[in-house]
Amino acid sequence: MIKNLTSLIGLGFVVVAMNSHAIAESGASWESTTAVMAEIDITETGEGAKVFSYKNHGFLLSAAEGDGVMTCTGGGVITDAGTMLRLACEITDRDGDKRYLLVDRSAKDAFAEGQGYLKSAGGTGKHANRKYECHYEFSYMPKIADLPYAPVVTANMCTGDLPGVAE
Repeated sequence: MIKNLTSLIGLGFVVVAMNSHAIAESGASWESTTAVMAEIDITETGEGAKVFSYKNHGFLLSAAEGDGVMTCTGGGVITDAGTMLRLACEITDRDGDKRYLLVDRSAKDAFAEGQGYLKSAGGTGKHANRKYECHYEFSYMPKIADLPYAPVVTANMCTGDLPGVAE
């Protein structure tokens, strides 16, 4: 019985090692959440389109990547065909390391359904050379009295490289 148990434990280590190797080759998967206050200014054009600027400040919470404060800026156009959005985001973690994200949406994406994609665009320290993409789902929350900003919560499902150890 001890011999069978030892073989089973050995097999378990092999399976764990094989799974760890597969994750390292294909990239890790993790989830994060953002909570931001969004400032959105909309201007209607003479041709029926609406041009908007977008800026937010808030937090990203992630057990896998580390928590951080974030700011995104950008803008886009809303037409009958849909919404085009481009944002650049900077997240600074508690160690001061930064990571950068790009959100680039077009009218054919599912933006109206509250979904989108973002991808890494570099970083510093432990976030340098990371490559990852995230699918996100966002919700506008009820406005807080006397604040002009829209609270937005986003659930992110990501795959790719996790942070390395800062050198």
